[in-house]
Amino acid sequence: MSRALLSVYDKTGLVPFARRLQALGWTLVASGGTARSLVEAGLPVLPVEQVTGNPEAFGGRMKTISFQLEGGILFDRTNAVHVAEAERLGVAPVDMVVCNFYPFEAVVREARPAPEVVEMIDVGGPTMARAAAKNHAFVTVVPDPHAYDAVASELESRGAVSAETRRRLAAQTFLLLSRYDEAIASWLLREDDALRYGENPHQRGWFHALPTSDPLGLGHLQHLRGKALSYNNYLDLDGAIGILSHLDLLGDILDNQPACVIVKHANPCGAARGETIEEAFEKAWQGDPLAAFGGVVVLNRPVTLAIARALVDGGRFIEVLAAPDFSADAEAALQASKNRQLIRLPGLSNPAVANGIESRFVRGGLLQQDTDDRRLLAADLKCVSQVQPTAEQVADLLLAWHVCQGTRSNAIAIAKAGALVGSGAGQQDRVRCCRLAVEKAGERAQGAVAASDGFFPFPDGPQVLMAAGVKAIVHPGGSIRDQDTIDVCNAAGVALCTTSVRCFKH
Repeated sequence: MSRALLSVYDKTGLVPFARRLQALGWTLVASGGTARSLVEAGLPVLPVEQVTGNPEAFGGRMKTISFQLEGGILFDRTNAVHVAEAERLGVAPVDMVVCNFYPFEAVVREARPAPEVVEMIDVGGPTMARAAAKNHAFVTVVPDPHAYDAVASELESRGAVSAETRRRLAAQTFLLLSRYDEAIASWLLREDDALRYGENPHQRGWFHALPTSDPLGLGHLQHLRGKALSYNNYLDLDGAIGILSHLDLLGDILDNQPACVIVKHANPCGAARGETIEEAFEKAWQGDPLAAFGGVVVLNRPVTLAIARALVDGGRFIEVLAAPDFSADAEAALQASKNRQLIRLPGLSNPAVANGIESRFVRGGLLQQDTDDRRLLAADLKCVSQVQPTAEQVADLLLAWHVCQGTRSNAIAIAKAGALVGSGAGQQDRVRCCRLAVEKAGERAQGAVAASDGFFPFPDGPQVLMAAGVKAIVHPGGSIRDQDTIDVCNAAGVALCTTSVRCFKH
């Protein structure tokens, strides 16, 4: 006879689901309040205490954690040694775990006293759920009342829960456990890791550093001067470091050249490479001096006195200046301003592009994707026009492309002589982004190049760029009207390249 272990805080739908299991011949094992609810509904229940041989203790902190229950969940039914051990030890198999957790986050939102919050840290539930999720080859874990009907229907129609359903429910359980543990850790660190505020003053904010060997992990930064970093500062720093990592390894040319990136409101407004770090900084600043004011500046070389003087004597206000190091005289020259934050992050001297999985919580779910660590090489550019780009234009096309990679879509970047000179970001149509980029670039668009993070659906965007003087363009290609774009570029004598990949950033 199949056995289900039920231990839930949220009892929504519990009794109807248990009735369907009982009608199919399942034995119901339950703990505490769950058992009481089932008994009151007239269902036969085997109390957890009769399985574990131990009473509920310590005010309910100990109910389900036991060798008998966890063993019944975890042993491998296809392993002869496991099966023999289970029989010898009197461990009965548990075939389903129906479990949801104490409402920790809800209690935190209610600002309850710390002792009450601690009591809402569930231990037994997550332990059982994790064990069942691990052993999903044999055990069905049901972590959410919304899954009750689907599980019961599958049992009624097929006589068993499919392997695919067990796998999917196990994955959902691990996601829930991750979110649950994250909420607990955030609460425990709420005072140590608190920021001044979140994106806006009425929002609370925190930065929780994760253990990582990544030398560019923001938990490794050393705050030298100025007020504490804000939520937005961290976001802009992360974005600037990402773009700098691509510029430091720009395709297959000019590797490890001095570079500077300036970010304002999550979008780059300055990006440049130079023979010296002073040249890179100045070129990046001049890309858009208006937007750079109050921005976040990141360098891949130590800050020199010349850069410090350019900021102080030139009245150039920035919120954050991050670099692998600061010369002693540069740090001394910059210490007067309390609002300028100086950040030392040694890993910036050799920034590597991040890779792995990035996650974003949305309402009722978790979005995940691979990080966009695609390095575009000169060889990846396919020239589809009659005019071929020069070597200098190729270098600028790659720079513009990697700036787009770190800019909110839709994105257009105009570059010239190793520097960003105009960008358009975050508009719903690509033509408007072209106009914004051209407006920012002004006369500097003459002889420049441009990149687009997505294909041009019509030739109107390139026409805006070419009218401003742009002489080479790169875009992913792939529109059904690509030939129209090729034709207008050929008519204007402009080089056009495609990449066959796009670099949206939403």
